[in-house]
Amino acid sequence: MGDYIFWLSLFILIYIYLGYLLISIILGNVFARPLIKKDILPAVSMIIPAFNEERVIKEKLDNMLELDYPKERLEIIVVSESIDQTNDIVREYSKKNVTLYTYETRRGKSMMIYDTVPKAKGEIIVFSDANAIYEKDALRKLVRNFHDKTIGAAMGKLVITNPQDSSISKGESIYKKYEGLLRKYNSRLHSILGADGSMFALRRELYFPISPERGDDFELAVRILLKGFGVVFEPEAISYEKACVYCRDEIKRKIRIVSWFLKSSFILLTEALVSLRILLVFQLVSNKILRWMSPYFLIFLLFSNYTLYYNHFLYRLFFFGQAAFYLAAVTGGIYALENNNRLVRLLRLPFYFLTFNYAFLLGTLRGLFIKQRSLWDKVR
Repeated sequence: MGDYIFWLSLFILIYIYLGYLLISIILGNVFARPLIKKDILPAVSMIIPAFNEERVIKEKLDNMLELDYPKERLEIIVVSESIDQTNDIVREYSKKNVTLYTYETRRGKSMMIYDTVPKAKGEIIVFSDANAIYEKDALRKLVRNFHDKTIGAAMGKLVITNPQDSSISKGESIYKKYEGLLRKYNSRLHSILGADGSMFALRRELYFPISPERGDDFELAVRILLKGFGVVFEPEAISYEKACVYCRDEIKRKIRIVSWFLKSSFILLTEALVSLRILLVFQLVSNKILRWMSPYFLIFLLFSNYTLYYNHFLYRLFFFGQAAFYLAAVTGGIYALENNNRLVRLLRLPFYFLTFNYAFLLGTLRGLFIKQRSLWDKVR
C-alpha cells in the first residue's frame, strides 16, 4: 500500500508542475487557433474596485488619465467601500471623466462590480486593481484582441516589481513567469483560465457571474469559455504591481484566493462536464483543482517514503532528497533577507514553493469547511 501511495503521489506532483505544462505546450503548438488582431477604439469602461486605497488611488487615476487612448472613448469608474480618504481623493477627479460609486455597507468586490457593470457605458469592460500601473499603450494593445468576434475576454501581462528583493517577492516573480508560460500556450487555444485582476477585459454582454456574490476574474473568464467564446493573453499589454514583501501577507492572499475559488471550480467543472467542454474540464482539473491539492500529495509522499525507508536504497535516497529540499526551503526563508549571495538566492524558490503549498493547504481546508464571504483586503 505504501508503494502505491508513494508512486501515485510522485506521479501526480510531477504531472501538476511539469506534465501539465508540457502538455499545454504541445497542445498550444499543434492546435493553435488563429487570432485576428487589429487596432480598434471601442468604448471602454474601466472599473476600479477600491477598499481603503488612499495610498495608491491618486497615482492610479493619474496613470489612467495618461493612457494613450481617446478620452471620449474611455470611462473611468471607481467603485468604493472605503472608509479612509479614498473617496475624497477620487472626487477631486470628477471633472476629469472619473465617476465614483460608493457603497456604505461592505459587501465585497464581487457585489460592487455586479451593481456597477449595468451602469457602465462601454462595450468593453476592463477590471483593474487600484494599485496596478499601466504602460501608456496597454489599453490599446489589450482591446485590439476584440477585433476578432470569437474573443470574449482578454487579459494583460502583470509584471511584479520587486523593490526590496525579499524571498517571498522573488519567489512570486518566478511563479508568475511559470504562469506566464502556461498562459502563452493556453492563449493559442483561446482558453485561459482566469486572469490577473490588474488588467482583465471582457465584452459587456458576456458579463455573467455565477451569482451576485461570485464574480471574480477566474469565474468570469471560465463562464465566457463555457459560452463558446475565447479568452486570450495579450503579452504586450503590461501592468505593474509591487510584490508582497512579507511572507504572512502572501500566505493570507493565497489562502483567500484558494478558499474562494475552490467552490466555484467545482461549480464550473460540473457545467463544463454537462456541456462536454473537454479541454476546459482538463484545464480545471489540472491547472486548478489538482494544483490546490498538491500539499496533500506532498504530505502523502513524505510519509509513505518514511514507511518505505528500509525497503530499498532508492527510497532512502529519495527520503534524504526530500529532507534536503525542506531544509533548503526553511534556510531560504530565514536567511535570504539577511544575505544576498548567490547560494542563498537559490534557496528562495524552494521557500516560496513551500510557502504557497502551505497556503494551498489552509485555503482548501477553509474553502471546504468554512462558509466564505466575498470580502477582500489588499496585501500588496
